[in-house]
Amino acid sequence: MKFINNNIKKRIHLSNSVYVLRKQLLTSDRDRFFNCIIDFFFIIIFIFVCTFFVLLAENVFQIGIYGIWEKALDELGFVGSCLSFAVIYYLIFESLFSRTIGKIVTGSIVVNENGIKPNFKMVCLRTVCRLIPFDVFSFLGKSGRFWHDSISKTYVVEKKDLEQDMENFYSLDLIGKKEVI
Repeated sequence: MKFINNNIKKRIHLSNSVYVLRKQLLTSDRDRFFNCIIDFFFIIIFIFVCTFFVLLAENVFQIGIYGIWEKALDELGFVGSCLSFAVIYYLIFESLFSRTIGKIVTGSIVVNENGIKPNFKMVCLRTVCRLIPFDVFSFLGKSGRFWHDSISKTYVVEKKDLEQDMENFYSLDLIGKKEVI
C-alpha cells in the first residue's frame, strides 16, 4: 500500500469494501514488451557494474576475487549470467518498489488482486516463475497474462489508471457516510 496516495489510504481506512482489480487495468502487451527490453538493458548494466566493483576490489584492495568472478561467469555462460542477475534485479526492485526500471519508464506497477503491493513471498514466487522455460510465450493464452503473473497471483497494471480506479471505487463506497477525522 506504500505507493497509494494519502487520499486513497484515508478512504480505504473508512471503507468496509475491498477493492478488486479489474482486467481493463492490465498493462498492454506493448508496454510489457518494452518493460522486458528496458529491464534486460539494465540487467546487462548491472553485470558490468558488479564486474567493475570486482575489478576495483582486485586492483585497489588487492583482494584476489577477479579470478573467482571470471570463472563463475565463464561457467554460467552468457544466458546463465543474465538469468542469475535477473533474479537478483527483479527481487530487489519488485520487493522494494513494486516496479522495475522498465515498469517505471512505462508507468506500470506490480500489484496483487486488491491493487496493493504484493508481499515478499509473492515477489519471490513471481521471480522464480520467470525461470520457467517458455514463460515468455505464456501470455498467448486466454488470460493474456504471463505464468509468472498468474502463478504468483500478481498483476502488472498502469499505475495512474489503478490509482484513479481505486479513488473512484472508494469514493463511491463512502457516499452517504459521515467522515470522522
